[in-house]
Amino acid sequence: MVKHSYLHQALNVHDVYNNIAFIFLLLTLMSEYVVNSQDPDVRMFKLLTSQEITNELKNLSKEYPRLCSLTTSQKAFGLTTAGGLDDCIFDKNEGCNNYFLTIEDKIAHPFDSESYQSLPEVFLSGAVHGNERVGPTTVVETAKLLLEAAWCEGMPSVLQAPADVNTEEGAEWLLQAEKGQDCRNDLKRRGIKDHQRQWLARLVTTRRIVVIPTANALGYDRSKREEDNIDPNRDFPFDILDPTQCMKSIAGRTINEIFRQHMFQIALTFHGGTEVVSYEWGAPTYNHVDSPDDKAQVEIGDGYSRFAGGFEGTKAYISGTMNDLVYAVRGGMEDWAYAGSWDPDRVIRCTPKINGSYDPMKTVYNESTLRAFNMLIETSNNKIPNAHLGSTESLLDYKASMKSNGHVARNIRLSLMAIDIVEPYVAIKELNGVPVTDDVVPMTNRYGSTCQNSKTMLVPSGQKEISVTWIVSGGFTVDYTTIIYTDWNDLPSSIECSSHPLDEELGSAFQTVQATNGVTRWHSNAMDGNGIAFTSTIDISAFQPGSKIAVFALARLDQAWTEQNSDNVKPEMPPMSHIVNARTSPRWRHESAGKVIQGRLDWYSIPLTVVISEDGQFNQIVELSNRFIIPDMDIKKAHNVPGLDEHDGESSPKSLEVGAFSLVAIAFIITFLLYMGLRKTLLRRFKKQRITIDEEDMFSNEFTFEEDIQLREMS
Repeated sequence: MVKHSYLHQALNVHDVYNNIAFIFLLLTLMSEYVVNSQDPDVRMFKLLTSQEITNELKNLSKEYPRLCSLTTSQKAFGLTTAGGLDDCIFDKNEGCNNYFLTIEDKIAHPFDSESYQSLPEVFLSGAVHGNERVGPTTVVETAKLLLEAAWCEGMPSVLQAPADVNTEEGAEWLLQAEKGQDCRNDLKRRGIKDHQRQWLARLVTTRRIVVIPTANALGYDRSKREEDNIDPNRDFPFDILDPTQCMKSIAGRTINEIFRQHMFQIALTFHGGTEVVSYEWGAPTYNHVDSPDDKAQVEIGDGYSRFAGGFEGTKAYISGTMNDLVYAVRGGMEDWAYAGSWDPDRVIRCTPKINGSYDPMKTVYNESTLRAFNMLIETSNNKIPNAHLGSTESLLDYKASMKSNGHVARNIRLSLMAIDIVEPYVAIKELNGVPVTDDVVPMTNRYGSTCQNSKTMLVPSGQKEISVTWIVSGGFTVDYTTIIYTDWNDLPSSIECSSHPLDEELGSAFQTVQATNGVTRWHSNAMDGNGIAFTSTIDISAFQPGSKIAVFALARLDQAWTEQNSDNVKPEMPPMSHIVNARTSPRWRHESAGKVIQGRLDWYSIPLTVVISEDGQFNQIVELSNRFIIPDMDIKKAHNVPGLDEHDGESSPKSLEVGAFSLVAIAFIITFLLYMGLRKTLLRRFKKQRITIDEEDMFSNEFTFEEDIQLREMS
């Protein structure tokens, strides 16, 4: 009904904007047909050179300025470069710059806002050894995929379609909606489904991800393990005996400076030479003992292995401790990032004698900075593999394709999983089987009461109960999950859309359904990779017509991570990492470098607003918050949904002739389908010839934004 109302408006031939909207919707239907009838566009991965990596990073920062920032450790921290005039010549200076990209939604989380401070943080390091080449390409491809999907999901960059297309706002909405549909179709052609695009977008807009493809920029440019004969992965102040033997490399200092600015909960460092996923311990002092966080590390390591998968001639990663599967090292980045803040007996102040001076106080750490799960991923037996890198085909499917998976492809998958599990989340997906179109929309303001309109469903009056379906992720085991709901008017004003409610804010206003438990898509028991979609029924019989009900899903995850697997734990402490305590202890609070980690037990969804219709006018559930559809004017008027203002002086869309529209639209679509059928026949008949149809030529008469404005002025 809502879609029909939108199409009815387009029949007003005196309204240029509505006719463009009509054309846009028809073209959308046509493009959907084309996309769904095509085979996916597949791209084979290749290892990138130093210059290609730099170019890719610069392009990303220019193309997606609202979602990422690019700098170097030279500019950000005043570090010198490693190398000379013959190294990294594309940088046009002496030596190699150390580039790093920070991915964060600057619109949703303005600098220094509460949500900015509390974003969970992830660190991806491509290479500290310059001749181990899979990692840098992996993290660059991961960043590209994330940013492209998030930008696309953010088009149009509104939480709700405008009520009137005859405005500047409406014109901008039309332009962005067209861009949004085009990029969605492009992603589909490349095999990325709608729910996968939304998942990638969620990861970008709800996390902060720091990507450094080549911390050892000099070594990578020279394809040498060391940075000027210094091994960066022996250069960190953990289990080091000589203070002059740490922080010698620019790579080590770069990573140290980045960590001092954040509180990473999860990190990955990519290497090569064998094929394992490994975790603490890796220091000689703790040889053949478990870390205090071993239970969580084991489950995460096994999960990485499952999702990364294997491929032709290569099995899935084995997982275990670095000491057992690789070898023990002093000065390793992994143990330093995990325990540097809580195991002070292993940390030393560095006083290096080369590469200029480095302040020893920069290797003195507070109790918050270094508590990350920084897992070592040994990507491939061959450090520079020239085959089996994988492709984009089926890249995000849970079961890795033995044909299209490879060294780069499986580590993109692993990286995305790491970004997902850094923090639990819950999302409402359906109401009585009717899908909620949006998940989290990037590049939109989520402060205040904006969520009252971003997810809104109209329910017929007289309906006694409705079913709510939701999913849980960001962890493994769902210990507890339920639905709570109440009238929006009964909610405390302190509950707003950018943060999780506090237990004391909820009070007694909420009704609760019976709780349940289960697993997420990452658990070993989630055979299809989707976990369990939870469903419960809520009683709405007590709510009056016109009421607006706030519906939250909540969940509690991974409480068993507080346990320990054995008596062989050293040091003898409870779990000490941020990632374990942030989801198991409300008392866990850490602040550092303007960032905050506040522990909690329960994680809440963005609320769904359920509007009870009046006068029995509607007999089915209707979504009011689809960003691509102008809501029905009668719905707006009758239910006064905030943000949907009435059209002044315009006739109701229902006064337009339905018959004419039906004939025109049906004839148009049938003609197009016949054309596509003929095209397929020709393709089969001349299958030895390659026939390409330029879709831009097919739609060459489509209005540009400038032409749109000219038409408006003429009218």
